Amino acid sequence: MEDKKSVRSEWQVKLAANQSIPQWGRAAEKLRRLESYRKAKTVFATPHGSLHQARINCIIDGKNLLMPGPGLREGFFLLAARSIAFKDVPAAVTYRGLAKYGHLLKVKSLEQFSVELLLTGALALDQMGGRIGDGQGYFDLCCALLQETACLGDGAYFMAFINDGQISPETLPQDKWDIKMSGAITPSRLLLFEPSGQQPQIYWDMLPRDRIKRIDPLWKLSGR
Repeated sequence: MEDKKSVRSEWQVKLAANQSIPQWGRAAEKLRRLESYRKAKTVFATPHGSLHQARINCIIDGKNLLMPGPGLREGFFLLAARSIAFKDVPAAVTYRGLAKYGHLLKVKSLEQFSVELLLTGALALDQMGGRIGDGQGYFDLCCALLQETACLGDGAYFMAFINDGQISPETLPQDKWDIKMSGAITPSRLLLFEPSGQQPQIYWDMLPRDRIKRIDPLWKLSGR
């Protein structure tokens, strides 16, 4: 199997060559039909561009939306259900909007929420739910932090928004901290994968100390 860095580079080249504009609104509507979405009171979503309409829908549908701040440095922001005027929702669910419309949560405050659905983008996804992201590892770290702070609900669903062309016929290389997806949504279809039974986990021995210091929730948890 090729190493992860090489596979990521190959997929970046493939996506750069594909000039089609994905219809992410269709994918967001497919998400709305899922029982896991309808039941979720609090949804975590990354700021990935493919999820913009899905994030808007979460607020419109009366759900709490949890998002990571830039670089995860400050931690997580809450956009509380029914707290934002309809006209402001598209701006609120962006990085810029978090500071104005969101509420920065302290680490101890996270446990009052139960995140049942987690949404992210992806560079590529295989038939088993293995995901290749942008290489920063922020989504996996977010999941581990939510698990560590008792914020992650039992049986949480991990969903990725991708194009059909981003589905790999070959198994993608994975690290032990990589979160396998429960399913994927494209503008044209829904894919569900076998549950992995995986529990997100912070691998402290694999994290450089300077990174721990840069990310406030990690720094606070490291002192426990």
